[in-house]
Amino acid sequence: MPSMTTTSSGVFVQLGASRDGLDPYLDAARRRGLQTLLVETPAYLGWRQRLGRRPFDLELPVEHPSRPAEVQHFLESLGIPVTLLLAGFERYVDCAFALAPIMEHGPRQRWPHGAFSPLDKWGQREALAHAFPQVLQPRHVSFELGSPGAAAALGRVGFPLVVKPSNGRGGLGVFLVEDAEQRDRALSALGDLSNDDGGRFERALLEEFIEGREHSLQGLAHEGQALLLTTCEKLVTREAAPGTPTLRGFREAGHIATHGDRAEPALRALAQACLDATGYREGPFHVDLLRNPQGAFFVEMGFRLSGGGLSGLVDRATGTKWAELVFETHLGERVPRLPPFREGPGAYVGQVTCTSEDELRNGEALRAKGVTVEVQRFAAIPPMVEAIASPRKEALAADKPRDSGSAGRLVVSGATLEEVRHHLRSCIAARWGA
Repeated sequence: MPSMTTTSSGVFVQLGASRDGLDPYLDAARRRGLQTLLVETPAYLGWRQRLGRRPFDLELPVEHPSRPAEVQHFLESLGIPVTLLLAGFERYVDCAFALAPIMEHGPRQRWPHGAFSPLDKWGQREALAHAFPQVLQPRHVSFELGSPGAAAALGRVGFPLVVKPSNGRGGLGVFLVEDAEQRDRALSALGDLSNDDGGRFERALLEEFIEGREHSLQGLAHEGQALLLTTCEKLVTREAAPGTPTLRGFREAGHIATHGDRAEPALRALAQACLDATGYREGPFHVDLLRNPQGAFFVEMGFRLSGGGLSGLVDRATGTKWAELVFETHLGERVPRLPPFREGPGAYVGQVTCTSEDELRNGEALRAKGVTVEVQRFAAIPPMVEAIASPRKEALAADKPRDSGSAGRLVVSGATLEEVRHHLRSCIAARWGA
């Protein structure tokens, strides 16, 4: 069993590694003199090392970080004073919230309502429909994969529709289907896919496909009140789904962030409704939605920092660090506040993940014309099959699509959202269809 020397400040425990390599919690913990401990699967810890990610003071291999009893056993065996425990990855959010009231011995020892239990996508839909029926949602059904009731539920949502796992994250296992034959293939593929840490998907969510522009909200819950940091417009392409080339899925190619001060009242109300419906009182959150002339349709909610490099985009758009606000509220340092919006050349910021060197060169060409563009080239990804000595490579199955096909990232700043949107779309014109 590994050991660590702790400071009087205690230890910050992160359950699950961030997959975008930014590690904002690591920086926030070190600024406070906290020792840092990362809990992850043995396979992903090996893969993370090969990717060149920054190390934590201690990295604890646990076969199933989604299981509270297993994680608790290893943490208690270390005998360390846990000051703060947070999830760094979607799959382990439930476990983090279950363990925090048990393991923490720091300023966050105030759980008057007991441990928070995050709802999955289906639970969020039901809670929001019950508490706030005026909030728009796509028509949807949910059922256990392979259950006798599945056949009866299939016809309740017309085509086109979206098939997704109720407890998945990001675009994993999300398919756009046009007919019954594609729907059945998507459900079969969903049954064959592995969740992170090798778990299986058990419940499917089928929802009406709504045409519109995709957005997301990034925020912080403090004493049950929503502090909205940014609203993001998504740049989404429809592509062949990884591992299932006969089906189409969605790829979030980029985001354009707008300071929370500029958010419309309806979006602020939606963020607060999500907190109230789910009972979420303290911590980071993000909400995905679709907008069209009918209004804003709720899609899903996450109870952590956004991935995909979005935490860095939030920091740029707001002038403050999202992870810092999380630590401030959880450690009782101060009431979290958002610096005011400032007009100017860098008031809006967006980013796209590039899939080719040509797209990166498009960004460089914009920069040569005077556009504010940062070009970030990613290091070559080593072959995953050769990188990990662990025989349990199935724990990495969900990470293969994520870590492949990205050459780098372009970050563009401008005075208006329209300007930034135009530049980003021009860089990925081949994929965007422009």
